[in-house]
Amino acid sequence: MRRLYATQICFSFFLSIIVNTKAYAFGEILIDKLLRSDFIYDRGITNLPFIPLGYLAATHQSALEPEQCPLSQPQCEFQYQSITQGAGMPVWVGQKQMLILGETLDVDVFDAGNDSTTINTGGLLAAWVSQHSVRWQSGAFIYHYQNLDSDARSDNTRGTFVGMVGRYRHGAHFHSYWGAVQVNSGDESLLYPYAGFDWYINKHWGITAVLPWPSVNYAPSESQLFRIGALVSETTWTEQQDNNFYTQDFSQLSLGISFEQKFSRLIWGELSAGYTGLGKLQIEADADSKLTTDISNEPFVKLALNLRPF
Repeated sequence: MRRLYATQICFSFFLSIIVNTKAYAFGEILIDKLLRSDFIYDRGITNLPFIPLGYLAATHQSALEPEQCPLSQPQCEFQYQSITQGAGMPVWVGQKQMLILGETLDVDVFDAGNDSTTINTGGLLAAWVSQHSVRWQSGAFIYHYQNLDSDARSDNTRGTFVGMVGRYRHGAHFHSYWGAVQVNSGDESLLYPYAGFDWYINKHWGITAVLPWPSVNYAPSESQLFRIGALVSETTWTEQQDNNFYTQDFSQLSLGISFEQKFSRLIWGELSAGYTGLGKLQIEADADSKLTTDISNEPFVKLALNLRPF
């Protein structure tokens, strides 16, 4: 799900920093502090760039259709567009610890022709990361997201992710990830285990088996990247109809291929295309009234700008 970006961002900041173009000089100072710290990078052995620590992305899908129309609607085919943005920065860097602050903004639009719903969601992240030894890194984070809409039809939807994670360095080419994440959303509280790995097979090939972006990666040079992978996404909102509030949840799994080109020292452009599957729409009025229906599988196109320090 999109909220799981918080978990991956926490791991990301173990090794580097986000620098936007307006803070380039300050970013250079922070990079220098990180290079002088005890944090271990393992980046010189491969052409593969580090995962995006900042991003601005737009995705489009058309002709999505639930198998069962919700709320007694006679016809419910819709288009889906999203714009997502995230950034962060270590605000303090010591020899073995750093403090990270980050943010996300998501805009999701569901257009059914004669009716359109826009969901705006913002999130804040704080994380504390430590390099305990040559082998172990660990971190704890909290990420809170909330619906930002003031539409009279909608009600605030919010949630919090709290996690403790570790990264074990088996060697320069292989790292494993371990931890747990607790998700608090509405009246529900769930605890999930978190595990994965990344493997730099050689200078050009690598595998990343870490949510939410598991992928196989190929970098023919230091300025180009091809990826085949998956992305789990989810959007939740609440609408008011006939004096009743309905909580709606839209989720899907996207499989596709992407190409990235390095434009400058920090900026990469991305073009992705693929197919979505396992889409579901769930509508809940109360504990005793719930509708869950599958969504048709459709192609998607995505354009993005990514910030990669190296």
